[in-house]
Amino acid sequence: MGYHPRIECTKIPSLQTTRARNSELWFVNNPALEEAILGYAARYTTRYEVALYALAIEGNHIHQVNLFPKANRAHYMRDFNSTVARAVARYQKDYPGGRLWTRRYSADFLAGEESIEDYFFYTVLQPVKDGLVDDIKDYPGYNCFEDAITGRARKYKVVKWKQYNDAKRWNPAVSIEEFTEHCTLRYSRLPGYEHLSQSEYQTLMRTKLKERTAAMIAARPVSGSVGPENLRLVKPGSLPKRTKKSGPNDHRPRVLSKDPARRSEANAWYFEIFFEHRRCSKLYRAGDLTVQFPEGTYRPPMFTVAYDGVLGT
Repeated sequence: MGYHPRIECTKIPSLQTTRARNSELWFVNNPALEEAILGYAARYTTRYEVALYALAIEGNHIHQVNLFPKANRAHYMRDFNSTVARAVARYQKDYPGGRLWTRRYSADFLAGEESIEDYFFYTVLQPVKDGLVDDIKDYPGYNCFEDAITGRARKYKVVKWKQYNDAKRWNPAVSIEEFTEHCTLRYSRLPGYEHLSQSEYQTLMRTKLKERTAAMIAARPVSGSVGPENLRLVKPGSLPKRTKKSGPNDHRPRVLSKDPARRSEANAWYFEIFFEHRRCSKLYRAGDLTVQFPEGTYRPPMFTVAYDGVLGT
């Protein structure tokens, strides 16, 4: 896998994407699973004080646009992705087992307010972009757009499954309600629109959605869409007819922005940390445990070897 240090940043949002193995469609036509995933998003955005701008649960992947003011993206994504994987095994009766995700999540920094807005709509309009529907209102799964622009808060019941199963071993009559918490999912307003009233913001965002939907449909390589009726017939775990594929070593931009100057500035920031982290990692793995890593990065794991108890051989 290519060398890409995980950089935590408190001021620059990022687009996170996690894809199911073999692009299998496990996130379709299962309301209970969808409810569980949204509940976990509510739990962990609250626990880690994450600003969530957009969330898309597509057939075989999940997109999120977030800001991490506490520099804890790694912890948030670890907990969210692991609980989603367990939820798929719990709610999809035909899931064969094994790991759910094809590899670790990708994370791309969004440089500037325009880029954040672009990828907010990129996330919201995934069903249109993929040719599934012509209007996000027709998509049979969850879409975050209305929740995000109206400031609507949704409450979800989230079961503490480990504690519940542990308790049930000793008391089969224990109530699952005792191990259920109520979590609230909230979206943050896009930066740059703080001066607008809620009504003004909603009106503007709906106008932008209409314009971007039309542009996205016009840019499709083929006309027409799958349609909601056919989407409801898709079997969980099946393979899509078309899907975006990339390998672990394929080139990925570290920073997403249409503005060349802003992108160049953000890339300079990223690669300064990148090369310093690589230098520190070499020293650390060579035995210098006092080396100071750049702020926002993690130390690499230490290499270990088995000791057979015989020295000098």
